[in-house]
Amino acid sequence: MKVHSLKCNKWLIAALAIAGAAVLTTVVVADESYDELQSRLDAAEAKIASLTAPSHMDIQRAEATKAIIADVLADADYRTMMQGQAEKNPVTVNVHGFAQFRWSYNDTKMTGVDETHGFSVPRVRLILEGDIYDWSYRVSGQWNDGGAFDLKDAYADWNGFRFGQFKSPFMREVLTAQVDTLAAERSIVAHEFGQGRSQGIQYGHDFGSGFKVTGAYTDGFNSANGAGVQNGYALTGRVDWDAANWLDVGFAGSHNNLNTTSYNTWTADAAINWKALAFTASYTATSGDIGDSWGAVLNAAYTMDKWEPFVQYERGSLDGSTEDLSVATFGVNYYFNKNVKWTTDLGYALNSIDAGWRLGDTGWNTTTEDGEYLLRTQLQIQF
Repeated sequence: MKVHSLKCNKWLIAALAIAGAAVLTTVVVADESYDELQSRLDAAEAKIASLTAPSHMDIQRAEATKAIIADVLADADYRTMMQGQAEKNPVTVNVHGFAQFRWSYNDTKMTGVDETHGFSVPRVRLILEGDIYDWSYRVSGQWNDGGAFDLKDAYADWNGFRFGQFKSPFMREVLTAQVDTLAAERSIVAHEFGQGRSQGIQYGHDFGSGFKVTGAYTDGFNSANGAGVQNGYALTGRVDWDAANWLDVGFAGSHNNLNTTSYNTWTADAAINWKALAFTASYTATSGDIGDSWGAVLNAAYTMDKWEPFVQYERGSLDGSTEDLSVATFGVNYYFNKNVKWTTDLGYALNSIDAGWRLGDTGWNTTTEDGEYLLRTQLQIQF
């Protein structure tokens, strides 16, 4: 029994020794594998860090990009300020204008005088306007077809007052902006009796309910850029009443004392808008040293999408003229968009046109015979 027990103990001891050696070997190998894996992991992290870290060139590019963005934002702020959208800036400037390109054909109906036709650029106007603190201003100049540049508007507004060079508050057709005229050009009657631009002071007040009164003291009608006579003046007043959403009426009167001549003139007008139809009518008369004369203009227009066909008739009489003015015009406007308008009209003179009428840029010629006709087509671009 003792011999058998001893042998068993020897085998047990041997098994335990072998198991211990195996465990020790596994631990050593595990330690070596862990160290190797840790080394590989550290190397991989270093590689990743080297790949993701910005290079010197990347840093320079980032700084350059930041500088460009800062410049763009600064420029945008400046443009916003100049266009009057920055609340903190008290001085603003808005630059815009328009250009008109025209082709016309005129059959004079005069013996020995050929018809006239060709292209022209009646107007290229540049307009600057904006605010100066609680004042507003407008300055505009125009290149005419001959290349001459003339000052048009040059005034400042404050609390109902207007100072400088502007249109006196008289004839509605003249007060309507050039870009908004129905035909390619204002009527002959407007050129004859219209107030043009003057230098002086004006005050207007809106009483509410569509009732407005405006008065002006100036150097006289059409006295822009010093064209008035020495010591000449005009007192002009206008009343406008927007009687309803479809009716607008006005009345104006003026006394012009031009030192050597003195005359009075008055005008009445009405505008009716009913759905797509628009009607306007005006009557103007003068009396005094320049004689008793009068002129009337009737317009009718119909708006359908981008098209606007219209008809106009004007009639008038000048003191001393042998025959009354009588001109009918038919035309159409086409609006490509709110900034581009194409106008084509055909006018026919039922009577001869006396040399006393101021024709301006209308394209009409004075004649001794009736039957003169005028074709105009014009492209207008606002910018």
